[in-house]
Amino acid sequence: MRRASTHLAFGVIALCCAAVAAYDGLKLKHAHDVAQAVAVTLADTGNIVRTRGGSGDASDPPEVQLARAMVLSKAGAYADAQKLYDGLIQDEGNSDLTHAALFDLGNMYVHQATGGSSSGPVRSLPLLEQAKQRYRQLLRVSPGDWDARYNLERALWLAPEASEGADEPDVKEQHDVKLRGAEAEDLP
Repeated sequence: MRRASTHLAFGVIALCCAAVAAYDGLKLKHAHDVAQAVAVTLADTGNIVRTRGGSGDASDPPEVQLARAMVLSKAGAYADAQKLYDGLIQDEGNSDLTHAALFDLGNMYVHQATGGSSSGPVRSLPLLEQAKQRYRQLLRVSPGDWDARYNLERALWLAPEASEGADEPDVKEQHDVKLRGAEAEDLP
């Protein structure tokens, strides 16, 4: 009896180990397939940019779509890259890819607004506002993302926001004279 229960326990443990190995094998195969698809995407950079489509196959894994969006962004096809990034952001299946898409989209907006030069003049304030919005959206989900914090600070430095209800009074309030007990009609 004791020997049979030992063999049974060993058999259960062996089956569990085989299941874990099969699961890891499937994950490894998926990672290998994605790596090949990304390599093909990166090798086919010129074709992606020339066709200006960039949407690729809808059955592509999200990792490939992210790589395609990055290629389009670096090539200057910002509208196509934005479509791919927005599609990845809407798909909430993989939070890591959503975070990467938000971060890269914010970076693309900053790069586009500054014309690729971090020391150059700002060309478009609405793009910087979009970048700040994406960084804030990312920080709401992942407050510990220091890269997003840094890039948000950089975007705020390039395009400071006017604070509502600032400590400084309005210019009209600074010049109005107020006397206790007197009304505006009483003054000459």
